[in-house]
Amino acid sequence: MIHTRGKTILAIFILLMMPITINSSAQFGGWELGWVTNVDGNYEVEMEADWDITGELVIYIDNTGQGELNVAFELEWDSDIPFIVDGPETGTIAGGENLSFTFTLTEDSELEIRSFSPSEAYVLTLIAEQVVSDQPVSTQEIEAGVELPEIFNLQPNSLDDQTMYSDTWIEVEVLVSNWGNSGDAVTSADVEIRSCPNLKAEGLDQFNNLIVEPTDLDNNVAKGFNVKFIASASHPDRTCEVTFSVISEGDERVRSVTFDLHVSAADIVVDDQSSNGGSSNGDGLSENSSNLAWLGFYELFLILLFTIFFYRVEK
Repeated sequence: MIHTRGKTILAIFILLMMPITINSSAQFGGWELGWVTNVDGNYEVEMEADWDITGELVIYIDNTGQGELNVAFELEWDSDIPFIVDGPETGTIAGGENLSFTFTLTEDSELEIRSFSPSEAYVLTLIAEQVVSDQPVSTQEIEAGVELPEIFNLQPNSLDDQTMYSDTWIEVEVLVSNWGNSGDAVTSADVEIRSCPNLKAEGLDQFNNLIVEPTDLDNNVAKGFNVKFIASASHPDRTCEVTFSVISEGDERVRSVTFDLHVSAADIVVDDQSSNGGSSNGDGLSENSSNLAWLGFYELFLILLFTIFFYRVEK
């Protein structure tokens, strides 16, 4: 009888302990994965004009259990990416600890970064897998869209030095290239001419609102027009410094190119008589021809004197 009561008491004790054991096990295995970095919408990396990329994606793991939590990290992208991701492959989080992990983003120098569109979001899936005795136990994952910023670099092409004459005009082809990674437009164009107030430029209005797609991408080329330069008849012989500038719609910056334009003064046409080397007098004879006439008369007079002298000597 006593033996039976002992078994009963033991069974009741086991039943009372079972819920406690189950709850302790559930608490031991609880953990949560999430973003520390604000990824609402999309996360945009920083990018310099030389295409250097800087970015950080930070996650947290909250271990609500009492025991140590070991996780392995894996990154998956939905498409080709223009950057390299560096971060931990594993992590250990103590019981009751909330720990952060950082994944850095840098440029992939082997790729043409400009060819990756800034309007596209690259979806990153970060997977954290709980590991116990080298065996996966549970897995959690989070996603974030990563974007590249727009880089604007609307630049006039370099120009060779030019030559022209006064009282004439020439046309110079001026092209504008887009060395950014997004479409851009010319808000307006301007020409500044130094040292030559008698030289004018026409045709700048053609550049207003000129759309230029990224040059050398998808067979895009530089765009532009001919600019007409007009030198007045009174323009002196001089080298003019010409600066052509455009304003980018994308970043509102002014970029320019400078070249020299030499204007040669027109030749002066002189009178036919003066072109012989002497100036004209009132009777139509040049000073040179008049001098020659006096010189011939003087020589003739000397010859006559010598002739008379020798004639008398002989007599």
